[in-house]
Amino acid sequence: MVNAVYDHIFAIIIVGIIFVSAVVALPAMSLINIRAVDQQQLRNIALNVFNALLLDTGEPANWGSFLDFQMNDPRIKRFGLASAEDSAFYVLDPDKVQRLVVGNPLNYVDYNRVRELLGLQGYGFKLRIIPPFNVTNVDGTPIREKSPIIIQSKQLNYSIKVSYLDGTPIPNAQVHAIIIYTEGSNFGITSRPPVFTNALGICSDTATLNFVPKHVVVVLRVTVADVATITVTFGDTPPDDIAKINFVGDEIILTMPDATPRGARWIDNIIPVTSDDDIEFLYNGTRGNEDKLNYGAFKVWSKSFNGLKKRNPVVFIFNFWAVIKGEGRQEVLIAGPYHNLLGHTIFEYGSTPEDSSSAVKIRRSVIIAGMTYIAELWLWKESS
Repeated sequence: MVNAVYDHIFAIIIVGIIFVSAVVALPAMSLINIRAVDQQQLRNIALNVFNALLLDTGEPANWGSFLDFQMNDPRIKRFGLASAEDSAFYVLDPDKVQRLVVGNPLNYVDYNRVRELLGLQGYGFKLRIIPPFNVTNVDGTPIREKSPIIIQSKQLNYSIKVSYLDGTPIPNAQVHAIIIYTEGSNFGITSRPPVFTNALGICSDTATLNFVPKHVVVVLRVTVADVATITVTFGDTPPDDIAKINFVGDEIILTMPDATPRGARWIDNIIPVTSDDDIEFLYNGTRGNEDKLNYGAFKVWSKSFNGLKKRNPVVFIFNFWAVIKGEGRQEVLIAGPYHNLLGHTIFEYGSTPEDSSSAVKIRRSVIIAGMTYIAELWLWKESS
């Protein structure tokens, strides 16, 4: 009889423990399930938004090519970055991508306007476009922070490291360099034979130039398994007050920067580098008023080149006859307009979440001007 009583007491205790555990555990499990459902819903929204951005041309289909573009342009009825001139998937229009560059002198599309067009009220997003692999200094320092170029008299040497986005070295990557350089009124250009990275992902090359350079631009085309990226690097920090560069449709547009006014500058040469690794002189200036920029009557220079956009220019090198403060007038090299897509900086558009762990991140490869990049979308729900 006593044993039966103990059995009942023991059973009651066990049931009580189970009940208390359930009371404590079930809300926690429910919260976990709710969070999981929320994250899945957020991922579904992110996928829909990503497809809209990368597969839809928007309306009108050529909205990025408006020369009189406005930040809240009422003519844009639907937002998308896809090219209307290419039927392949995930091919983006460079004109539309440029409209995401904050500070674009021809105007950029407002972030809140894009959220409105995409139906993302209550959500925040960030779009990043980065190269498919890293091209850095040998020590891993980004090229935008330190140039890999060393110049000793007429000898130019560069050493770089190529790695996957997770830092793993890439052996046998092909690196082709085009060197453009000036000194005073002298101008030179040379195309180097390809070199290949070793087992550590490192390669170097040395070129003998025709004269000791003052300004140098090296365009590096790095190819890994038929996927290529282009990085632009300078021998020294390029001046940022010569001209602002834009390329819309077939038209190149140069505008005077916001800087302390000084002497006029003339466009001597325009050299496009295409996705096929071709390089040529697109335009040779005359140093007349038709090729002049100043802070007076010639604040804007523009010229249309028939069929230029279809040739997929990835970057333009401009040679200006300009004054460098304290150094006098000389040939000066600048590059653009795709600095943000060429390893110079990472292209980003949008906002930043308060807690990055709350954001859903998805990515895929895209084509811009014939080159492969990685597009990455961050999406999060904003706190009310």
